[in-house]
Amino acid sequence: MIKTLVLYESKYGTTWEASNIISLIMGPSRRYPISQFSDSLRDFDFIVMGSPIYNGKIHPKMEAFLRNEQEWLSGKKIALFCTCFSGSKGLSVLREVEDSLDDVLELGVFGGRLEMDRLTDDDYQALTEYLSKEGLPPQGMDLFNREEIVDWALRLKDIKDSLLDRLPLSQLREAVENFLKEHNTCTLATGSSGRIRATPLEYIYNQGHIYILTEGGEKFANLLFSSKISMAIYEDYTDRDSLCGIQITGQANIVEEMAEYRRVIKIKGMDMHFVKSLPLDLHLIRVDIEKVEFLNSDFKKQGYSIRQVLEF
Repeated sequence: MIKTLVLYESKYGTTWEASNIISLIMGPSRRYPISQFSDSLRDFDFIVMGSPIYNGKIHPKMEAFLRNEQEWLSGKKIALFCTCFSGSKGLSVLREVEDSLDDVLELGVFGGRLEMDRLTDDDYQALTEYLSKEGLPPQGMDLFNREEIVDWALRLKDIKDSLLDRLPLSQLREAVENFLKEHNTCTLATGSSGRIRATPLEYIYNQGHIYILTEGGEKFANLLFSSKISMAIYEDYTDRDSLCGIQITGQANIVEEMAEYRRVIKIKGMDMHFVKSLPLDLHLIRVDIEKVEFLNSDFKKQGYSIRQVLEF
């Protein structure tokens, strides 16, 4: 499993907030200001570094860190981000930093916040002059956008996943399918329009799809408006040496086509006469799998990353 270290420097709290969002999504991770960096953090695999941009430069502490730790950073996978008031200037500064490093995988430029009454006298004067040059009034502004940061962190997580020590594809697919066939109970998560629902359900896996027969319920209040779902199937936790569970991302469709409905009824060992004799309707949900994230301690014992990702 690839561990992420988020290092940041923040003067008024905006970069701190961005680093917190990124660290939450990039877990397993740790987050530290540059001033608290120590030798105990050198074994992290993936390094994310963030700084505000002032007067066209990154924070002095970040500059010093990059200069002093250039040798250590040369062996790491790196992502850089900044908070600023000019996206083009922020990107230009990050590209200069990128040129001084060996393996930068991603750059992120996020809007900052300006609260004039919190600035030091020097910062107030410098920012007033900068805003005047840009034709902007000397007043507070808030360009901070959580959604942009979340989207960037999710993209960065996908990049990190691509660095995993992967099982051969055929072996991973076989492991996933065996796990799905060996189990029959899941938690199905649905959501729409401010509603969320997590429902324990019985399922069957057949020909690359997960099928769920159900009498109905609140999950359909979400599925009628959004087919996006997440699903969890897992073993009971005992210790970290026996982790085993799957998280599925996909689309859930309410099956209306009768040939598919009859086929699943037959797989379940029932017939249509029995189904029609029931005092209630049985609805069929088909989950089209898009991505499987498989956490299995056995993978590590085989010399691979404990977490594997399979795209369907």
